[in-house]
Amino acid sequence: MVIDVNGKKIDVKEFGCSMPGIGPRRIPPSVNIFAKVTAGCQARCPFCSNADSAHIRKAFDIEKLCAFVKELQENGVIVNKVNITGGEPSIVPELVGSIVKEFSSDELSGIHLHLNTNGLSRESRHMMKHPRWDSISVSLHHYDRARLSELYGFEVAEEALAFNGVDMMKMNASCNLIRGFVDNADEVHRMLDFCIEAGITRIGFVSLMKVNPWCVERFVDFNEIDMESIPRVYFTSRMDRGADCCCSNYLYNKDLKVLEIYHRNYSNFRYCESSLVYDGEFFRQGFHEDNIVW
Repeated sequence: MVIDVNGKKIDVKEFGCSMPGIGPRRIPPSVNIFAKVTAGCQARCPFCSNADSAHIRKAFDIEKLCAFVKELQENGVIVNKVNITGGEPSIVPELVGSIVKEFSSDELSGIHLHLNTNGLSRESRHMMKHPRWDSISVSLHHYDRARLSELYGFEVAEEALAFNGVDMMKMNASCNLIRGFVDNADEVHRMLDFCIEAGITRIGFVSLMKVNPWCVERFVDFNEIDMESIPRVYFTSRMDRGADCCCSNYLYNKDLKVLEIYHRNYSNFRYCESSLVYDGEFFRQGFHEDNIVW
């Protein structure tokens, strides 16, 4: 459904997700905003679209970001989240700090502010401790530090996986299913145990998008993972948006601790309803289209 916000055309979801036996219901217009503060990253993950990108210093118009959030709200559009993402946000700490300051003001303090980070550098671990974050996603694609280092292209420090000083109730881990890394039920089980021991309360498993030959060769379909064969894993729900995306949810318990599990069964990477990406200059509809909204 396309809505008009003072001349800005935005494609938003008209209906929510379907569940087995329950059809989609109409929902009010809403958006998720992804503020891409840099394309650069200190890691060189071969599955990432930013793997060969360097940080290019350029102006980032924070005032425009804040103004559009307010304009959306004034026009009855719900802003679900503002996601600070990259690249790796911690390589531009001053910029992120300025955005956080603006979203700590009385006008914007009610907006859900989310950080996407690899959580590996000293700067990222410091950034994760800021109390303003409502939620934090950390890229964590293996439980073994040596295997993580292999994926990221640099040696991961031992203290990086301790998450000292981070509010673990705000944090979730995101793990790509990768052939030769986490690619079967036993490996998933080890990943779940690692999360329980680290104090992580949520983890999402995602199949690679086939964006390059490396990803094609190492692609693991979630259907290959028999989640319910893992002891103490319980299926809770499944939701979908037809051919565009589908996800399943589970719970895992160990030692009187509970871990929430999310998995994206499949997704259309061009699906971008209600997703707005801001690069400091332009707002675009989705990550993959050069569709400038403003």
